[in-house]
Amino acid sequence: MRIYKIIIATALATGLSACFSQGEKTQESPKVSTKKEVKVDFNADSAYSYIAKQCEFGPRILESKAHDNCVEYMTSELRRHGADIVEVQKCNVIDWEKKTRKAENIIAHFNPSAKKRVILFSHWDSRPWADQDGNEATRRKPIDGANDGASGVGVILEIARQYKQTDFKVGLDIVFFDAEDLGEPTFITGGRGNNDSWCLGSQYWARNYKADSIAKPRFGILLDMVGDADAKFHVDVTSGRFASIAVNKIWSTARNIGYGDIFEMRESGQLIDDHVQVCQYADIPTVDIIDFTAYRGFPETWHTHQDVIGNISKTTLKAVGETIMTVMAKE
Repeated sequence: MRIYKIIIATALATGLSACFSQGEKTQESPKVSTKKEVKVDFNADSAYSYIAKQCEFGPRILESKAHDNCVEYMTSELRRHGADIVEVQKCNVIDWEKKTRKAENIIAHFNPSAKKRVILFSHWDSRPWADQDGNEATRRKPIDGANDGASGVGVILEIARQYKQTDFKVGLDIVFFDAEDLGEPTFITGGRGNNDSWCLGSQYWARNYKADSIAKPRFGILLDMVGDADAKFHVDVTSGRFASIAVNKIWSTARNIGYGDIFEMRESGQLIDDHVQVCQYADIPTVDIIDFTAYRGFPETWHTHQDVIGNISKTTLKAVGETIMTVMAKE
């Protein structure tokens, strides 16, 4: 049985993860424009291979060999695809047990001199516990996180690969957040405990963000759980409130290139994910593309041992990748 946490709070209540939601109201939003778009092709097979590779390392939990191997892999791929700057932001974070843990955010910049920029985010760590799994005997074991973590990274790595092969005018920044899924497991308190234990990598990055010599992005897009076959992407309250222009760009583009059945312009309720930290502390309006709806919550595989590569859909990956790349092509 899946457990969802419903919380009454403001749109910028801090410290909750994408694993928690607020509100149950589902609304139809105003219809978006239907003008013709020139779709930018996206290679879903390649994105899928990036996801599979991450899963081959095993669960990417902090201070593990799989974690170290994945850092090396992501940074080498970003450099191979022509990123002008690649860096590892090392940070100490405090987990739900008040222990200091070592985390690593991966940061890359393409065309850093461009004044008009877009930034793409995903968390890359995987959940250390399968605390939503139906099998109580395996709930304390880490998950593969093919969808919850690896799918967003896979889509973004494929966009990075295609960036210099496509006539993009917009500069591209990428951040892969660590320690998003380190939050207190539900078998400790039933999910009603330490909300500040989620989104630790994005908290650190956003609070230390400075534009400096690279221009501040016009908007950001966070990808979280973008690989399920039955995915539905609705608009959470924070995205709608703080990044409404970007929301309209993304959902209108998706509809116009044939993905309106996946990107439905409907309200999902209040989701607190890495984008909340970015909106609040870095002041970059950021949209969360996440598989969550008010009527069914998260996917069936969420925080279970069923979150494996075999449940990743190339059709969904293509819808997300082509939508983002088409949006970027128009900037």
